[in-house]
Amino acid sequence: MFAVEGSALENLVNQIAHDVRNHAFTMGLQAEMGQRRSAAAPEIKAHFDAIVRQVDVLSRYLDQLLLYGRPVAIVPALVDPIALVRAQVDLLRGNRGAEAALDIRVEADAGGRRASWDARAFGHALRALLDNAVESATPSPPVVVAVRDAGDHAEVEVRDAGPGIAPEVLAQLGVPMAVRRTGSAGLGLAIARKMAEALGGRLEIESAAAGATARLVLPWEAPPA
Repeated sequence: MFAVEGSALENLVNQIAHDVRNHAFTMGLQAEMGQRRSAAAPEIKAHFDAIVRQVDVLSRYLDQLLLYGRPVAIVPALVDPIALVRAQVDLLRGNRGAEAALDIRVEADAGGRRASWDARAFGHALRALLDNAVESATPSPPVVVAVRDAGDHAEVEVRDAGPGIAPEVLAQLGVPMAVRRTGSAGLGLAIARKMAEALGGRLEIESAAAGATARLVLPWEAPPA
C-alpha cells in the first residue's frame, strides 16, 4: 500500500470530483426531462422525482469535494468581519427553512475593526463550522458565534451546546473523511482548515462536556495568493 499526501491527494480528489460532477449534471438533466414527460403518469414521475433528489444530494457532496481539492485563490479585500459572520448565519437559516428554528447568537467584540480577507474563503470556512455546530445534536443545540479583536489577529469562535466530542473522535478530526455523519462528505473541518491556512491563520478545535468550540484564528491582513 502507498499513501497519497498533501497537495497530491487534493489534486486527486479534485480530478475525481470534477469528472463525476460532469456525469451528475447529465444525469440531472435527463431526470428532469423524465419528470416533465411523465407528468401524466404519477407512478412513473415518482421515480424521476427520487432520482432528481439523489442527484441534488450528490451535487452537494461533489461541491464539498471540489472545495477541498481545488487550490484556494486568495484575493484580499477590506471587509467587516461581523457583517460576514451575520451574512453566513442568515444564509444558513435561509437554507434550513423556518421549521429548523435554529438558535444562533452572534457576539461581536471587534470594535468595528476591518479586515483584509477573501470573503469567499472566510465564508466557506465559517459555513463548515456552523454546519458542524448545528448538526452536533438533534434537535440542533444553541450556538454562539463570537468575533473578537485579539490584537494582531482576529478570532471567530463557533461554540455549540451539544454533547461535545469524544477524545478518540477529536484525535481524528484532522484527517479528511475520517469522521462522517450520515449524508456528509466528512470534509467540513478539512475545508475550514484549508481556508483558514490560505488566509494566513489556523483552525483550533476544543471539546468539553458542555459542547465543542471551533476557532478561526486569522491575521487582520490575509496574504495574497
